[in-house]
Amino acid sequence: MRGTLRARRIWLAGALILAAALVAVPAGGGKTNAPRGDSGPFKVVLSNNFLGNDWRPQMERLAELTAQQAPFRGKITLQIVNSETTTQAQIASLNNIIASEPDAILIDAGSPTALNPTVERACRAGIKVISFDQPVTAPCAYRVYQDHGIGQRAVGQWMAKVLKKQGGIFVDRGLPGAPISAIIHDNFLAGLRRTAPGVKVVAEYDGKYAIGPTQQAVSSLLAGNSDVAGVHTQGYCTAAFNAFKNAGKTVVPTTCYGYNGELVACARQKVPCAVLSGSTVVVQIAMKLALDALQDKKVPPPSKVIRVPWTLYLTGPRVSLSNVGGKVEYVKLGKNAFPALAPGLALPYTLPQYKISAQQAAAKRK
Repeated sequence: MRGTLRARRIWLAGALILAAALVAVPAGGGKTNAPRGDSGPFKVVLSNNFLGNDWRPQMERLAELTAQQAPFRGKITLQIVNSETTTQAQIASLNNIIASEPDAILIDAGSPTALNPTVERACRAGIKVISFDQPVTAPCAYRVYQDHGIGQRAVGQWMAKVLKKQGGIFVDRGLPGAPISAIIHDNFLAGLRRTAPGVKVVAEYDGKYAIGPTQQAVSSLLAGNSDVAGVHTQGYCTAAFNAFKNAGKTVVPTTCYGYNGELVACARQKVPCAVLSGSTVVVQIAMKLALDALQDKKVPPPSKVIRVPWTLYLTGPRVSLSNVGGKVEYVKLGKNAFPALAPGLALPYTLPQYKISAQQAAAKRK
């Protein structure tokens, strides 16, 4: 009888220990969601799947530089993980990141939806997920990005007015599969068609956010469309300039994104340009959101998009734009375009509270 009673007591004690262990482990495994307060350092991993232009390497450099400054220094350890450009490769990379049990993951996503199951698994494991630049749609992930939609509608409106509502143009589809590419493409066309239904899209191409593919595509299209009146790009005006010059043709009004060299070239060559800023400071905003969330500070809920301010830089004839949604500046060398700085530098190159120079932001990674 004693042996039986003793066995029951041992079994009951073991059952209580097992029950306590099951309560302590979240359903998704990994970290608990218990508050950690101001402790640290927190392990933060940045997941990126593209390095084919100036912007992404600069974004990674800016993240590394920012991590060494207050309030991040001593509070986070930052690791950057680059995958191949396919969504499958980024999903596999994210699975490995989740297995390493970081406190937060910053994701520049290759797809708005394909990563969602993986993102949700990270959230269930108690990992803070901040989607930036090219956002995911998983409800548990914070989202930080520039509103390229309203910005590109303003760019489309500008193109229509500069062309006096007539002519044909080339339109860039960007990087195939990238969520932001469709937003840029569709909203540019919406702004164009709303303002000037008579302006025709004579051809589309995949510029892939890079000079080489853009120049090659525009050069090929010029062979059969010599009377094109304007070019839309999702990256570099200078790529289109080079294609026109190599074909012996006069450069036409062109759109691109806010690299310093594009602003300088548009001003120096006196080409009408609409250059939308696409600053790498988005990663600084995402990092601060991650740290605040990890330190249990008050942050907006994941359902609220944190938007990055933007500027539309213009050259050429002055036109009146409505419902711009951001700041409009005409380019002036030495004021907002800098011949002495690196051409691939995305502007602005840092938020003012961080002491980072243009030379540091533009430097090559070691």
